[in-house]
Amino acid sequence: MSSSPNRLVPVQPGDNRFYLEYLHLALEATQLGYWQVDLRSGQLSTSPQCKAKYGWEPDQEFTLEMFFDCIHPEDRQKVIQAFQDISSTDPNFSVEYRCYWADRQLRWNLSVGIVLADRQGKPQQIVGVTLDISERKQLEAAVAKQERHYRQILETIPDMLFHLDRQGRCLEFKPPSYFPTLHPPDFYLGKTPQELFPAPYAEAILRHLELAFVTKHVQEMEYPWAGPSPHPQYRQARFVPFGEDEMLVIVRDITSRKQTELRLQQRIEREKLLNQLVQAINTALDLPTLFEVVVRSVRQVLGAARITLYQHLPAEAVWVGIASARDPDHLPSTLNLRVPDTNEFVVIDHLKRLQIFCVQDPEQVSDPSPTFQRVLEEKQNHQLGPWLVVPVAHHGQLWGGLSLRRLTLDPGWQPDEIELVSAISDHLAVAIQQAELYQRLQQTNAELDYQVQVRNVEIQQAYDYEALLQVITEEIRASLDEQQILETVAQELAMSLNLSNCAIALHNPERQVSILVVDYLAVEGIRRFPLEIPFVDFAEVINQLQQGQICHFSNFHHPCWPDHDRYTLLIVPIDDDGDPTRPNRRVLGDICGSRPPGQVFTEQEQRLIRRVASQCAIAIRQARFYQTIQQQVQQLQALNQLKDEFLHMVSHEMRTPLTNMKLAIGFLSKANLTERERRYLHILEMETNREIDLINDLLELQAIESGNKALKLSCLFPQEWIKEISAPFLLRATEQRQHFHVHLDANLLPLYTDENLLSRVVNELLNNACKYTPTEQEIYLHLQMNQDVQNGTLGWLITVRNTGVEIPAEALPHLFEKFYRVAHLDRRNVGGTGLGLPLAQKAVELLQGSLTVESHSEQVIFHVWCPHQDGLREA
Repeated sequence: MSSSPNRLVPVQPGDNRFYLEYLHLALEATQLGYWQVDLRSGQLSTSPQCKAKYGWEPDQEFTLEMFFDCIHPEDRQKVIQAFQDISSTDPNFSVEYRCYWADRQLRWNLSVGIVLADRQGKPQQIVGVTLDISERKQLEAAVAKQERHYRQILETIPDMLFHLDRQGRCLEFKPPSYFPTLHPPDFYLGKTPQELFPAPYAEAILRHLELAFVTKHVQEMEYPWAGPSPHPQYRQARFVPFGEDEMLVIVRDITSRKQTELRLQQRIEREKLLNQLVQAINTALDLPTLFEVVVRSVRQVLGAARITLYQHLPAEAVWVGIASARDPDHLPSTLNLRVPDTNEFVVIDHLKRLQIFCVQDPEQVSDPSPTFQRVLEEKQNHQLGPWLVVPVAHHGQLWGGLSLRRLTLDPGWQPDEIELVSAISDHLAVAIQQAELYQRLQQTNAELDYQVQVRNVEIQQAYDYEALLQVITEEIRASLDEQQILETVAQELAMSLNLSNCAIALHNPERQVSILVVDYLAVEGIRRFPLEIPFVDFAEVINQLQQGQICHFSNFHHPCWPDHDRYTLLIVPIDDDGDPTRPNRRVLGDICGSRPPGQVFTEQEQRLIRRVASQCAIAIRQARFYQTIQQQVQQLQALNQLKDEFLHMVSHEMRTPLTNMKLAIGFLSKANLTERERRYLHILEMETNREIDLINDLLELQAIESGNKALKLSCLFPQEWIKEISAPFLLRATEQRQHFHVHLDANLLPLYTDENLLSRVVNELLNNACKYTPTEQEIYLHLQMNQDVQNGTLGWLITVRNTGVEIPAEALPHLFEKFYRVAHLDRRNVGGTGLGLPLAQKAVELLQGSLTVESHSEQVIFHVWCPHQDGLREA
């Protein structure tokens, strides 16, 4: 019985479900006879396949004793002993035996099973299968026979054979038939490896011998052998286990194979170096570095004594050695060697036809050219022999050649080496083209970078000039002083453009003179002086300026600067006309900048000064227009003062007779007059009152505008004040069939203000509402508490709104102008002075409030904001 790393399977009595449902199906599918033995009862259960092997029917009883009777008598005890040796420590059951099957033939069987134990580990059952191993046994017998046959064959093997024992001692020796041995056959018998071979070889043999004994596998070793031949020899020893303690060592001569392997290894190493060289060629973009890498690597790969890379220069009719490598160093250097470009030299003739030149002995070539004669001298003096020259060309364009020389004792150039050099040449040509393209690309990139830098400088300069123009524009437009504008322009241009000086002159066409008003010098600063220069003194410049052209001079004599005869001048017209070609243009003046000799003004600087001149012209016109406006304003203010004084005087002068007339009308109304006389007297009284109201409004408005109106502050209580002010208008609205509404917010607080002014404003708004509101329409008076969002001041917001009427949008901006009236809104022809709303607005402003109006959707809305005047004293 043999054991294997299986485990005991604990089962309960009668627990046959696993085997009945699974093993039964599996074993029947494999056509194996399986069986089960109950160790407690000795009962044997077998499958139908198993019974059939022994000649029993499937339903016929088959006991363990019947099974033992079928076993060959010589093997019966071995099987019984196997059952008796079952233990709980080894669950595996295996036994080989011979038995008689149903056909009465003696067969070899192998019964393999596993022991099943209970929970206490006590064996209970054995289940297993029975295999027919008759064929295997027959094969084993045949193998033994073949071993005997192979031993006979070994005698005929031409290799050298050693039959060794466990210690490596030679028991048998068969000499080889195709290579000699150092000693006769009897010499090897009884010798150990230490006695037959040198120490390193003996140690290697013993190591492989032990490894073969341990592993039971064939071991091999290869070693060089120094035989009688001058060339290196190689042997192979194969250690083949032979029995338990014996070894068969087969020694074979593998010199031919090793030489082939070495040549293949050299080829692999050469291709590996070639790949590295090609990679270096393809990645190198610096031509001098590329050439050095090529010549060093190719010389190393091919073992050349000297290698030179020549470049063909057709323009100079010469070939130049641009890279070279040599070993030994005493060979003549060909670096920078110049070879005349002549077809008489056979090598050059081959290269120009893109052909490879290869010769093993240069003396075999007939070439009388001086260049080839020097080649022959190199062979005599330095033993340079085999010569290979390969053209370097790309797409049919010859670039140069690669020349390789070997010493006379070296082997000649082989076809595979020529092919290798040709491949390197092709890669080198591609790499040269890539490197030249890369250099051109680098040069193009450098040019583009320079252009980008120049463009960036120009853009930055343009940006700086634009910022300078913006600064100058803001500075000159912020001022309305013409002298200050010109000084700012001259200073900013001179400092920003690094000018020697910048002068500005204004032209007077009526007097035909140019007036120099400001000059900024880099050393002295601003110089202010009015210097008049007649146009005739520089008529040519004036003509160009009047045509809108810029004058750019060198060595120009300007009468203003007698010391600047050799300076560069740029004179730009001051003109805000957008079209420089328009005839009859008017030039206000000119800006003149100067620089030392040799320095010029760029186009960007000229455009900048031209744009500054345009802005300067606009600023000059604005300043002059402002001066004109100021003069007109002063004149209007004087006229307005005269008007106010006239109105004030007329009002006072007219007030006295009107007062007398009103007194007289009052006396006349008490007289006994006819109806017609009373009607005329009423008309006279109404017109007199209107004139008095007009005069009172004028005087009141004049007092407010002149600042002579003093505030009389008092505390207004909203309920009392609104009731008092709305009572007459409520009666009036009822008479005119209008609907009057008054609304007060519950949170209203008393207001500290001028009651008379605020009442006058609200009376004016309610009077206009009653006057212009149609019949059956609404009038609203709304009073609420409000707070200013800017300073947080509390106050009253009074809103007067009436419906049925709408003020045109174009009339709204003019409502608060004096004597302005919207005529078509006065449907009752009540009339008015046109001073009510202007007076109301001035009154509200005096109260530090605001008066606004809006009109839409057939309604007019006035908002009066009156702040609380707490803490203010009467003016």
